[in-house]
Amino acid sequence: MRPSRSSAGGGPRAQARGVSRSADGYSLVECLVVAGVVAGLLVVTVPALDRAADTLDTAAAARYLAAQVASARFDAARRQRAVAVRFRRTAPVSFDVVADGDGDGVTAADVTAGIDPVIRQADRLEDHFPRARFGIAATVPAIDDTGVLSASDDPVRAGAADQLSLSPMGTSNGGTLYVSGRGGAQFAVRVAGVTGRARVLRFDPGRRAWRPY
Repeated sequence: MRPSRSSAGGGPRAQARGVSRSADGYSLVECLVVAGVVAGLLVVTVPALDRAADTLDTAAAARYLAAQVASARFDAARRQRAVAVRFRRTAPVSFDVVADGDGDGVTAADVTAGIDPVIRQADRLEDHFPRARFGIAATVPAIDDTGVLSASDDPVRAGAADQLSLSPMGTSNGGTLYVSGRGGAQFAVRVAGVTGRARVLRFDPGRRAWRPY
């Protein structure tokens, strides 16, 4: 007895269609739709992830810089001599840490003569944090209320000598160090003159204000 077409799975044409569907998986239209959805998600998420990475790297650079100032402050108390964090403005900005060798404070002449020893060699933020640098990303209000700063302004505000001098008593000449990221993240390290303590601030572009970080 010949099997009916229904019992045979709908006949040869139906079986062929079933085999073709199983072998092909998704149709071309379905694949294109999925690819379009994935591309749309990438357009939205990749810039957001890049901005987040920029913020994290720049924040880490600012914290690292604040830690270097805090370490110099501790060295000054331990040595009972002034210790200075000195900055070189030549891009990329570098900094080193020098101890007072003769009791008259850290001076450029004494450093050149070898009287004031360099206790931590020249360092650069970019060597540790590829996205961060000393800089001002956009127009921001100066933290010390001296006006408005732009990208062309000096990001190192540490007096005429370009150095933060920490005394054995814990005081400092004070200053502000601006750190920016490639994507526009803006942070700063503010060193208080009375206490010599360093704190990290972040610029909020929405409120146009600096906030503790």
